[in-house]
Amino acid sequence: MAAGIAFVVLLVVGVLVSFGNSPNIKSKDSDATAAAKFVHTLSSSSHRTGILIGAYLVILAGLAFVWFTQGLRSRLDTAAGRVVGALGVVGAAALTSAAMANAGEAGAISFGGDKVPQDGDTIQVVMNLFFPFVFVVFALASAAIIATVAVNARIAGLPGWLGYTAWLAVVAGIVAVIFLPMVLVLLWYLAVAIAGLARTPVSSGSAAAA
Repeated sequence: MAAGIAFVVLLVVGVLVSFGNSPNIKSKDSDATAAAKFVHTLSSSSHRTGILIGAYLVILAGLAFVWFTQGLRSRLDTAAGRVVGALGVVGAAALTSAAMANAGEAGAISFGGDKVPQDGDTIQVVMNLFFPFVFVVFALASAAIIATVAVNARIAGLPGWLGYTAWLAVVAGIVAVIFLPMVLVLLWYLAVAIAGLARTPVSSGSAAAA
């Protein structure tokens, strides 16, 4: 459960650092202007450093997420636990893919000695994969995890209100592509982690007997 708190903190900071060092693309920008902004961003060593730091934080968040979901798995019955454990790995893989897509070129320039490429269109396509990996793939995996935990909230030993609010988090995970609903998903994970630290889990055998 402590890993769940670490996951939320690392992901929030990692995403903010990544976005803070990404090009500021406006709706009025032409394709050529947007591509030029990506090239300009990678030409700055400070922006490359920020992108790399953000990527490392997101990858660490993914590792903490696996640890957290394995903790949830241990609190559920066999079938539900396996689902949560497997989806935790999927979610972590999505976060890792997002970080690698966003920081791959920055790492090649800073660590590999590559020159800054002038093909801003390709850079833009690759770096923009960060958003769908986090706010679509990871968010949908989270929605499935939260739904599974909600159905088995009593076995997991969670407070009743977390079981009810879980369905709001499920909807938020499904529509997280519009960015802000993702906050509800992370708040629910944080609440579960804190509640999990405060409560002793009910074994599946005891729950079945009851």
